[in-house]
Amino acid sequence: RPEGIAVDTSTHLVYIAYEFPSLVVGFDPVRGNVRWKVPIGDSTTDVQVDSTNHHVYATGTSRNGRTGYFAVLDGASGKTLFSTDTTPGDDGLAFDTKRQRAYVSSSNSGIIDIFSLRTSPAGNISALSSTLKVGSHPQALGVNSRLGRLYIGDIASNTVTVIDENSNHTLATIPVAAVPVQPIRVDEASGHVYVVCSTGQELDVIDGHANKVIARVPVSPLPEGVAFNTATGRIYVAGEGHNDTAFNDVNSGTSITVIDGQSFAVLGTLQVGRAPDGVEADPALRRIYVSTEDSDAVVEISDSPDLPLKNAPNFHQAAAIHQAILLLREAITITVILMLLTIIGATLGARSRRWRVPEIPQSLPGGASSHSAKHTPPL
Repeated sequence: RPEGIAVDTSTHLVYIAYEFPSLVVGFDPVRGNVRWKVPIGDSTTDVQVDSTNHHVYATGTSRNGRTGYFAVLDGASGKTLFSTDTTPGDDGLAFDTKRQRAYVSSSNSGIIDIFSLRTSPAGNISALSSTLKVGSHPQALGVNSRLGRLYIGDIASNTVTVIDENSNHTLATIPVAAVPVQPIRVDEASGHVYVVCSTGQELDVIDGHANKVIARVPVSPLPEGVAFNTATGRIYVAGEGHNDTAFNDVNSGTSITVIDGQSFAVLGTLQVGRAPDGVEADPALRRIYVSTEDSDAVVEISDSPDLPLKNAPNFHQAAAIHQAILLLREAITITVILMLLTIIGATLGARSRRWRVPEIPQSLPGGASSHSAKHTPPL
């Protein structure tokens, strides 16, 4: 079940986070062979790579969800260079290559773990750790190393918080569509920030200089991953089609949406496999890599002008239908709850009448003394 995916744009090696079995896999797409496999906890959640020092960063969780893990691996050999526990939760991951700083989110606790990494002349890695409290359920993370900005998507408040990396001060809180999910991608050249909103069924584009949403692009239902290819100027959004708790869901998506990075117009869709999740680009080779959860495969795409794109469906209409279905489900749920409360209230009322204690008169016939009685209704 491959999920997160990362590409070293210098060595062109691809790194894949497998949820089950829990592994980070180093893959050489040129030779077509697996370089190494390393387990991270009981469930690997995400992977990133620094194309300068060729270090791989991965997160994972324990089986019971009570412990989180963060590890630094050698990109060539898979050797573990550093590892530590993190705040447990649904981990998002981002890495600032300029500051050599890793961020790991816990959507369960509202905590961001920060690891400032240091490498000794001998190649040993150590870390200064700290935490940052942001919102109630932070999950999605992204970094602009050039501007020194950390972007945090909160899946409860449906916002993206912009943090100054030097001071940890909040610079802005930007409303986005429902449920911004990991990862947040940043184009440092333009400053554009790409946020996939799963339930909102759209890609929100933020101007990183003005800190405001400049485009809302409808995509296929329950999107997950996003990538931007700087060589072609195209944006790719994976249409997973279900949430991460579903296995081999019949509603799994099978395509990625291709978007023009200048006009933000949808160019079309491309069939890739069942439940596409992670997406990453290798601009130098003009390759796109897509992890497909339910197909248990990674798809390699040649990013050329003659891609066999299908005409995109009316995503606006699909999004409206999707939202209407969600509202209908909520209305049905509320109606059922009200009906149950009414039935419970009527039942309790009947029991109350049945077991009501009669008023005891002040004086009883024959001069008998009065006493109170306690009646306990049967359970």
